[in-house]
Amino acid sequence: MRHVVLVLLLAVTAPVLSAQEGPGAFDSREWDFGAIREADGPVRHAFQLFNHSDRPFRVERAIPGCTCVSAALPKGEIGPGEGAMVEVVFTPAGAAGNVQRSVEIYASGNRSLGTLHIRADVLPADRSIQERYPVVLADGLYASRADLNFGYLERGRETGKAFFVANASPAPMQLKVSGVDGSRFRVVCPTTLQSGEEARVEVWCQTPSDPSLFATLRASLRIFPEGRKTLREIPLSGLCLTLAPESDQAPRLRTGSLKLSRSLLSPTPHGTLEISNDGPSALVLHALELPEGLRCSFRKGTRIGPGECLKLRISGTAPKGARITLFSNDPLRPAKEILIQTI
Repeated sequence: MRHVVLVLLLAVTAPVLSAQEGPGAFDSREWDFGAIREADGPVRHAFQLFNHSDRPFRVERAIPGCTCVSAALPKGEIGPGEGAMVEVVFTPAGAAGNVQRSVEIYASGNRSLGTLHIRADVLPADRSIQERYPVVLADGLYASRADLNFGYLERGRETGKAFFVANASPAPMQLKVSGVDGSRFRVVCPTTLQSGEEARVEVWCQTPSDPSLFATLRASLRIFPEGRKTLREIPLSGLCLTLAPESDQAPRLRTGSLKLSRSLLSPTPHGTLEISNDGPSALVLHALELPEGLRCSFRKGTRIGPGECLKLRISGTAPKGARITLFSNDPLRPAKEILIQTI
C-alpha cells in the first residue's frame, strides 16, 4: 500500500498574509491534497494563523461546509504577533473525483477569520456501485447521500454543494429532475447516464439579500430515469439568517421540548412553549416556523428581557417527529429546533 506523506515546511521569514477579515490572518487559505485514495482514510493539513492585532484572541469555533470536514482549533489565547495552527481534516469516505470543501473559522466575538478551502482528487475504493452508493433513488439509480443540508447560508449569495449518482442497470438512463421549481434551489444534473457510469450532481441555493428574512429554505429533489417510478426524494435545506455578534453581553436562549395534550374542554391538542432569556441583554425572536397543522399567536420581533420568560400557547396536530424552529439573536443558538411531543 502506498502512503501519501505530507511534509509541512515552515518558512524562517514571516509569510505573506492573506486578506484580513478579523484579528488574525492565515498564511494561506487553500490547500490541494492532490490525488488521494478513499481507502487510505482521512488526510490533514495545518494552516498557520497569525495574530496581527494588538490584543490576544481565541479561536472559538469552526463551521464546516460538509460533515466530511473538521478542524482542530488551537487551545488558549493567541497573543499579538504570535502564531498557531488550525488543522483541517478531510475524510474521503463516499467521495469520488474532484472534491472541494470549505470550513469557516471564527474568533471570539463572532469575528470571522476567513474560510479555508481544501481540494482533492479522490480515487474511490474498489467496491460495487450498490456498496459505494447506499441511497436508492429509482430502480437501478443510486446516490451517494440521502439529503443535502447547506447549514447557515450567507445572504445575497449563491452557495453550492454536490453529490454523486450512479447507474447500476444494464442500459443507459435518460435522467429527469423535479421538485425544485419555484424554490431557491437549482440543480445541475447530467441528462444521460450510461450503464455503470457515475456522475456528479451540483445543487445551488440562491439566498435573498433581505436582512429581515429568517427562514429555513427547503425543497425535495427528485432524480429518476425517464419512465420509471421515483422511490426516494433527497431533502434540500438551509438556514437563511443573520448571525448576531458574540459577546459577554449577548442574550442566551433557553427552552425545552413542547408537549401537546388534549383536555376535557378542548379536543384539539394544545401546550405551552416556554422561552427564557438567561443573558444580560434583550432576546429578540425573529421568526417561529411551525410544521403544518400547528397554530400559534406569534409576533415577529418579540423581545424577552434578561431573566424573563415568554409563554406561547400552541395548538393543533403535528406529525410524529416534527419540530419547531425558532430564530433569535442568540449568537450561539441563532436557529433552535424544538422537539414536539404529543401525549
